[in-house]
Amino acid sequence: MRTPIARLGIHPLSKYRQACPQFKEPREIISFSYDETRQMRMDNHQLKYYYPPRIDPMPSLFAGFEQQICRDSTKNEHIDGLLNALAYVRTKNEAAEPNDTRADFVMYRGMLTRIFVTPFSLRDAWSMNIARVGATIYVEDNVTDEMIADRSGSSEQHRRLMYSGYKFETLCMVDEPPETLSREQLDEQLAKQAREVVNTHSEYCTVFRTQLGPHSIISGAEVDCIDRAKPHEFPNRSYRELKTSRCLDSEKARNSFERFKLLKFWAQSFIAGIPVVTVGFRDDEGRLKEVQDIRTQDMPRMVRGKPRMWEANVCMNFANQVLQFIKDNVTDGGPDAQYRIEYSPEEAQVQIYSLGKRPSFLTAEYIKSLSK
Repeated sequence: MRTPIARLGIHPLSKYRQACPQFKEPREIISFSYDETRQMRMDNHQLKYYYPPRIDPMPSLFAGFEQQICRDSTKNEHIDGLLNALAYVRTKNEAAEPNDTRADFVMYRGMLTRIFVTPFSLRDAWSMNIARVGATIYVEDNVTDEMIADRSGSSEQHRRLMYSGYKFETLCMVDEPPETLSREQLDEQLAKQAREVVNTHSEYCTVFRTQLGPHSIISGAEVDCIDRAKPHEFPNRSYRELKTSRCLDSEKARNSFERFKLLKFWAQSFIAGIPVVTVGFRDDEGRLKEVQDIRTQDMPRMVRGKPRMWEANVCMNFANQVLQFIKDNVTDGGPDAQYRIEYSPEEAQVQIYSLGKRPSFLTAEYIKSLSK
């Protein structure tokens, strides 16, 4: 059995109930797209524009399920897209500032989100791989064979619910800024989106720089859409998240939504500096019954004072401590000197293990760009 080189206990949560650490508004470094065949493009090709979906008559979020084009769930993409984007900025000398592509941590938003929500998602285990090169620590998801098997073997009902989120996105997005379209052009685009086959290869991503406490972070995140033509400065202020949920038809359902889903919505949007989450509420037959905009900054207030709810300052202080915990214990350098950090619900601990020398999860192109 492996022995961790360091342990960080979760409890008591009261130790994190203090003033929030400083958090700098995310600033975009670059954006990129994955096209319909999952080829990466250093452009805004897949950026879509928000337009409120029509819900009269109620559209089905299960429509077209059989025709969807799905990304290969067995392929581990590591953090290749994020690294390739940073390498591109370096080799093209496109950084707005000299230190734009260097930070204490480089990781996708999903990893930060997992850390943020841990104090209030105590049953959800996670595992990540870590490498340190120079002063920068790289973090990726530890994708196991078991996780891949779970993705491939999920039930049809689970796949339908996953699909409903993608379908909702297609109903909310048009290809051009709505303010530039005539009524007829807008109607045409909305009709086209309603017929469009869902393709999960396609994706638009932002790469941004932020800071939590003393820790500078470069992260990447998929962005669902934007409210208007993309501005040059702080485009995140116009980005929008699109989410789905079952209708909140009981107090129990509302409590569960606020306790679990709203926590993840807040963490994802807060980390990337996205101000609004649009939630489509569906019934059990997949019919879209209601659409609601929720401002990211309002989410903590929505649950404040309610029993067994999450607290934003606890999430932020916990994440700040975990990042410091990683810095203190991941000391060996080099792309092939790897560590693993895991959260164990059984032990209520975050643990770090040394894995020794392993094939690097950093791309060769990126490593070469470090000398630029």
